[in-house]
Amino acid sequence: MKLQKEESMQRRVSIFNMKGGTGKSTLAVNLAHALALKNQSVLLIDCDLQGNASSILGERTGPTLTDILTGNAQVSQAIYQARENFAVVPADRQLNTAANYIVSKGRKAYSVLHRAVQDLSQYDILLFDHSPSYSTVTEAALLASTELLIPCELAPYPIEGLLGMFNKLQDELDDHQLAIIGIVPFNVDLRYNMTHQYIEELQTTFKDKVTPLVRTDAAIPKAQAYRQTIFEYDAQSKAAQDIQKVVQHLFLGGMTNG
Repeated sequence: MKLQKEESMQRRVSIFNMKGGTGKSTLAVNLAHALALKNQSVLLIDCDLQGNASSILGERTGPTLTDILTGNAQVSQAIYQARENFAVVPADRQLNTAANYIVSKGRKAYSVLHRAVQDLSQYDILLFDHSPSYSTVTEAALLASTELLIPCELAPYPIEGLLGMFNKLQDELDDHQLAIIGIVPFNVDLRYNMTHQYIEELQTTFKDKVTPLVRTDAAIPKAQAYRQTIFEYDAQSKAAQDIQKVVQHLFLGGMTNG
């Protein structure tokens, strides 16, 4: 894996951490909607069989990522409009079937998702939401991405965990170019002294890769209970404000809020 910055018209970002409970799906869904509200056209591809990101669609039937990876559907058939400017390719509980299929077909099959998204030029940004476990589906999605965004729980030994993950990706992805664009401290409770120490350690080690943080906010699980994004449930909440800062930092540059 070559950790270098690529310039491209379309952003293809994997939201990934090999540790569970770091807020990957929550960040993915709300980043996608924040970008959509800024008139960016976003496609979120759910690569986790738990389908947490897919839940934003509510009830739906039809092709999923499993069908794309196993050659039973075109990517265009599995795209569902979630909100204005915000579409989703959902996962399902059969995604392990796709993992087994990729293994059976050999190395060429690992590029199936990369090939599938080549013609999706109508989207400004593709976001890939991952399972914490590393699988063939994970690798296929990482190979379809050019950038990596890492939500990080502030807890003991977060730096060791991240460095171990980077080494794992380096070994698995070989010469694939994947730029680390940000490490997002997520679900941050600033009331505790250790929180500030963890943030300082992250910034010392990873410097400008550390993005604005996202604070703990009870509005997030409440929004999820209603199948809403944080911007639909409470656009003035702490989490909504923080996610907007992350979006501005990583994707919109000098664009003004509004």
